Amino acid sequence: MSLAPAHVAGVGMVRFGRYPAEVTLERMAVGAARSALADAGADLGAVDALHVGHVFGGPVAGQRIAAQLGLDGRPVSNHENYCASGATAVREAWVALAAGLHDVVLVIGVEKMTDRVSGGVRPDPGDLDAAVGYVMAAGHAMSARRYMADHGATREQIAAVAVKNHAHSVHNPYAQYQRPVALHEVLAARPIAEPLGLLDCSPISDGAAAVLLCSPAGLRRLGIEGPVPRVLAVGLVSGAVQTGTGDLNAEDVSHRAGEEAWKLSGVGPADVDLVEMHDCFTIAEIVRMEGLGLVPRGQGAAWTADGRTSLGGRLPVNPSGGLLSRGHPVGATGAAQVCELTWQLRGTAGGRQVEGARTGLAYCKGGTVNGTDGGSVTTVVMAR
Repeated sequence: MSLAPAHVAGVGMVRFGRYPAEVTLERMAVGAARSALADAGADLGAVDALHVGHVFGGPVAGQRIAAQLGLDGRPVSNHENYCASGATAVREAWVALAAGLHDVVLVIGVEKMTDRVSGGVRPDPGDLDAAVGYVMAAGHAMSARRYMADHGATREQIAAVAVKNHAHSVHNPYAQYQRPVALHEVLAARPIAEPLGLLDCSPISDGAAAVLLCSPAGLRRLGIEGPVPRVLAVGLVSGAVQTGTGDLNAEDVSHRAGEEAWKLSGVGPADVDLVEMHDCFTIAEIVRMEGLGLVPRGQGAAWTADGRTSLGGRLPVNPSGGLLSRGHPVGATGAAQVCELTWQLRGTAGGRQVEGARTGLAYCKGGTVNGTDGGSVTTVVMAR
């Protein structure tokens, strides 16, 4: 089964970071949307529908955004799939375009986290895992320890993910952090969950990203001629990270997400020129790249330390800076990844440009830390 590609007419972002209370979720969403429309040379009258990905925006956040943007009255849908919310909204827009339901769909991913989420742990009384400390950082710390024991990886190799991604984000004007960090800084950072420290963890962030997707008829409506980057497919799978084998880093859900991406897009792992990866923690980038089959099992840490996933390397990963450095406003991340792939495929990414990029993949995972509980993974495949 395959669906027609969606064409990316325009993209826009609001820089990720920490904003005061008066910078609302709606304000950020409207800013990103207007940037995407301006990028496409389009006005609001061209938009058939609005899809909004968010987690903490509350009921009908999309409708509030539509009213402030000037799209009140159009079809509006809200998509919550935790960290995969923005990418899920992209998927549903792609399906609607392929079905002929719409010709121009505006997708917004947005989140205002800094006045809603703190670094403290306030577990649900019914959540025994969290109550005894098995929160996100602890789960990924266990993953790192298991990976080091199983594959002989070093703490320095895992920390190299943070060094790489911060180096990339120096060239990203939309990144929350825009300065490099040295290996010794990562290793000496405040401990969070042994062996991971503060710089191994993605930050709490605010921000928004928007993508204007079109059918061929939609491109003609906007007066856009010539090739533009295309969303070939968006895979979506759910389930557990583990398979019951006892392998903490089996990443079965990532493997299935990769298989779904290849099946829907007709693209294979060897065709991918760059990856935007959901690196909520340093170790997550490593094991998920392996789960997708893009890096040999057990070699991800060494690939990072050797520069093979850096700009100029064999397979650049997170040229945007990733979640670790670009930031992670959870509902916005998937849409931001599509923005980055669009700029890369256009050849307009500046100092973080992957030379000769023709095909890119973006991966988002939303769900619980418990390896046997459910989560959702999206895989967006794009090409120029």
